Amino acid sequence: MVILVGLLFLSLVVVVFAVQHALTGTGATSLISDGNEISLVEIQGPIYESDDLVRLIKRFRTGSKKALLLRIDSPGGVVAPSQEVYSEILKAREDKKIVVASMGSLAASGAYYIASACNKIVANPGTLTGSIGVIFELPEAAGLLKKIGVDYQVVKSGKFKDTGSISRPMTPQEKAYIQGTINEVFNQFLNAVIDGRRKVLQQKLSKTLGKKASAVTDLEIRSYLLPYADGRVLTGQKAYELGLVDQLGDYEDAVQLTADLAGIKGEPTVRLDRPSPVEEFLKNMTPFSTLKSMFQNGCLLEYRAF
Repeated sequence: MVILVGLLFLSLVVVVFAVQHALTGTGATSLISDGNEISLVEIQGPIYESDDLVRLIKRFRTGSKKALLLRIDSPGGVVAPSQEVYSEILKAREDKKIVVASMGSLAASGAYYIASACNKIVANPGTLTGSIGVIFELPEAAGLLKKIGVDYQVVKSGKFKDTGSISRPMTPQEKAYIQGTINEVFNQFLNAVIDGRRKVLQQKLSKTLGKKASAVTDLEIRSYLLPYADGRVLTGQKAYELGLVDQLGDYEDAVQLTADLAGIKGEPTVRLDRPSPVEEFLKNMTPFSTLKSMFQNGCLLEYRAF
């Protein structure tokens, strides 16, 4: 019986791979030169993990295409995956690749963190973006547990080991400890934005401060950003005025900008890059993968709006 199940599973994988091969033409010679192609990667919905996105960007980085367009429609998500995607984009830029962010309806918090690593950012005037900040939500059900007669007996190695337990409110010391962690991760966010947007913001502030752009310091950029880095969302129009976005426009404008930056002559071809059917199939076979996504939200440090 076990052998039969194994054979059926193997057959299913082979079928999925064959379908992938037929749909993508893997192994065939493309009639369109990579020199005219823009790779398109979509970032849709909350960012709970980064494996697929990092793999796709790395595939682009090590391939022959010169330009990548990130189409973003996301409220952000967990801190570490956002940082991993940001880092992979920087690696692509170090390899002299062009990466442009195209913002849809929403590209906030962790999604803006990722966009700030790109060569250029294009947003619609009505895009919701910004939301530079960190959130850490923990449930507290002490009142409910008391009503139903449930209590926790805790044995711990240190006073902070059960910080955030649902069985009791946090102490002032615990809140200060968590706030310190939040502040540290917030500074990571702000520093990443400064690193990604430094030249644009130096140019913008040079006029206000009456000095050369190269003389504008990171501390001055930080002071400029802080009033808008309190978690608030910004429209694309406002973000453009602040220097957090490079151009107002739609998806087609972003495609043209990407082509121009990459030196593509004529009409560019945009090719969507996504995980293969085999990769998706094997990923979804991972035990509890759906439950993990459901319960991660609200249990980790997040760069998330709404």
